[in-house]
Amino acid sequence: MKKINFVVALKPEGMPLIDYFDLTLNTSLNIYSNLEKKISLIISGIGVDNTIKAITKLHKIGFNKDDLWVNIGISGHKTHEIGSIYEVKKVITNEGKKAYFTNSFYNNLPTATCCCVKSEEKDFNKKCLYDMESIGYLKTLDKLTIKENIFIFKIVSDNFYQKPENYKTLAILSIKKHIIKINNILNTYRVKSVEKKNDIKSILNVLKKTYHITFYNEKKLEKILVKILTLIDKKEIEKVIFNSKSLNDIIKKLEDYLSKYILKI
Repeated sequence: MKKINFVVALKPEGMPLIDYFDLTLNTSLNIYSNLEKKISLIISGIGVDNTIKAITKLHKIGFNKDDLWVNIGISGHKTHEIGSIYEVKKVITNEGKKAYFTNSFYNNLPTATCCCVKSEEKDFNKKCLYDMESIGYLKTLDKLTIKENIFIFKIVSDNFYQKPENYKTLAILSIKKHIIKINNILNTYRVKSVEKKNDIKSILNVLKKTYHITFYNEKKLEKILVKILTLIDKKEIEKVIFNSKSLNDIIKKLEDYLSKYILKI
């Protein structure tokens, strides 16, 4: 089972996670964890620099390239309803520089783009969520793991027309409300980790018995299989193989199947 590393900016955003996953504080490291459940949580503080430091700290303590990284927090939007949840798939800045992306699957939640800003947003000029950490989160993880292991969930805390009476209370109650939904999504990716590696190896061995596979095509197939095994099992893929006329035919069928489920951003 894959480990989950939660990164939150503020303690109220982390409290529902600490309670739900029964995390305990390591006072010397200032990191919450449950070793049995393979879950860690760090409270970064506000801003890009603090987020980068927090991820770097977790990475140094214990890191596997297959870990899931999850940012949960509150954010503003011009019109979205307060308390509504979105999975962020793309992060930009007001400067319009390079965009960064999380996993590309539909996960049964509405999706959104997040604009990372340096100070509290009041005008909401872009049609996106606003926060102050996400660009640091993705820039750092972009060097450590693949995007399919990266998640951002944002809950709307305020909009152009309405502010909450208490942001801390809103964060606690809103994240608590959506936590089971988030956990179910993450479990889809966690439980298939070891099984998926074995299945990829097995499928490639089946293909190599019939086709000459170049290094390029092997790497291409590995990338496809990592994604598609989240959606269907090994037996379904084997059916595709046995009902195809060539290696290119197999690759095309698998890519066509993936295209139905992968988010176009």
